[in-house]
Amino acid sequence: MTKQGRKSEAEEWSRMWASASFVGVLIIIGLPLWWKTTEVYRVSLPYDRINTFDSDALSVASELTVIAFDDTTAKEVAGLVEKSFEQQKVLNLAVNVVVAPHKLRQSLDSIADDTEALEEVATLYDVDQHNTFFVVQRKSLYQDVWLGGERIAFFRDGTAASTLVEVLMQWVYEPKILEGARSDTADPARRTRFPPSTGYHVVLSVVHPRPDLMKVDFDAGQAMEDYIGSFVDELSELHNFTLSSQWLYLLDFDFQANEVKDSSAWGRHFAVRQERLQQLLTRLEARAAAPASAARALNLALYAVPCPRAPLAVYDDQGNRIPTPVQAFISPKWGGVYLANPEAPNCEGEAEWKPTVRLVMGTFITQLRKLLGITDKPSIRNAELSPLRSVTPRRWELDSLLRLRALEQLASAEGTLQSLAQLLGEISNIVINDEVGASINSAVASIEKGSLQLAKGDLLEAHRTSQEAYVAAETAFMEPSLLALLYFPDDQKYAIYIPLFLPVMFPVILSLKNLLLWLRGKPKEKVD
Repeated sequence: MTKQGRKSEAEEWSRMWASASFVGVLIIIGLPLWWKTTEVYRVSLPYDRINTFDSDALSVASELTVIAFDDTTAKEVAGLVEKSFEQQKVLNLAVNVVVAPHKLRQSLDSIADDTEALEEVATLYDVDQHNTFFVVQRKSLYQDVWLGGERIAFFRDGTAASTLVEVLMQWVYEPKILEGARSDTADPARRTRFPPSTGYHVVLSVVHPRPDLMKVDFDAGQAMEDYIGSFVDELSELHNFTLSSQWLYLLDFDFQANEVKDSSAWGRHFAVRQERLQQLLTRLEARAAAPASAARALNLALYAVPCPRAPLAVYDDQGNRIPTPVQAFISPKWGGVYLANPEAPNCEGEAEWKPTVRLVMGTFITQLRKLLGITDKPSIRNAELSPLRSVTPRRWELDSLLRLRALEQLASAEGTLQSLAQLLGEISNIVINDEVGASINSAVASIEKGSLQLAKGDLLEAHRTSQEAYVAAETAFMEPSLLALLYFPDDQKYAIYIPLFLPVMFPVILSLKNLLLWLRGKPKEKVD
């Protein structure tokens, strides 16, 4: 072989090794590196555990103790209660039977005052424990059943058992409301109450449209502290509350009211249609200061009706005046409004008006109860529900709220995670980073733990755990990083990368062809 031939063969080897190196680097290193750097990052998620969630399987246990003067009456009442509640899937009621001690029987027969009778029962039994309730026989009742603010109901005798069951069903436990809390059923109570939240920011707005015509003397801050503050303090186990107040001047609103003559001191009133009132909220939203808080805003508005338009009276869609002692309305999941009408003497001369604080704040408390989930109780024949003696909720109402919110938060967390899992299955380019994965895993663990606590009747701990589950699930679902590649699907990815890599691949493919031919010993075609 000549020297020139050996040189040509060496150059051929060099070209082939260069081609092989280029192809090797691109295929062995380049392609895997491109594939790895363009893949969607997703941490491992517990899909199997999420798919096993079933909101209809959530249940809450509670304990009821029947205390009667004799064993026969106790078993008769307990048997009817158990039979009435055995079909309730959401509420597992454990009924205990106790014969009242002789001293307690004597005390209940001799005491006429209901409050003193409650104190006698409380000295023997732990009525302060959450998720417990006592029904106690008391023969001196004027009605079949009496229910006050404590976790105690009095019944007269065995014939009152059916009335007692109604009281437990419609006042104390409300299984239909609980059933709606763990599902998507839009019952009236669910449509009115605020969604679950760790906290609420309660804002009282005093709206004074015409300060030039009338002076309004109302200490909003002190009223909030005395009334709303006392009310929400009792609900601190459920939510964190912050309170604030503000005055809104010159926020005039055209109610399009019609003047109607009457026999009042005014000699007339102004009729405003009910559907018109909701439009007032739009004006309030535009002018009200947004609270500097991540908590949901719960609004209370006192609208001081100007003298030229007073008094306002609300009419229904059929044109009939709504009979109500106060002119107020609730906007579901927004708040409540009180239309404060001054008296006729307040608008004479230098007009000055001082609203009745007790009436105004009592109305707001009533609205707050509904907005936070405490329902109005229907009347039951031969049963008496003692009126509220203060702004604080009843003890058994607090337990009802704990059950309601725990079920609602667990069911919401389960639905959120299942929706997110379904979304991840349908859209492959959603990024799941470590923070989102940690929130999802935390929510799953809290749901499982809270469900067990609720089934055992550990109400306070179940509520805290369900709140953690709800917050973690919402945090994961609303994480902004989930949207990072949402608008960059695979077809767009290939549309961007193919024009970039295709020109590079042509010489690689040609070099690979020449390399294969060379390895097989075939001569390379000459190019003229």
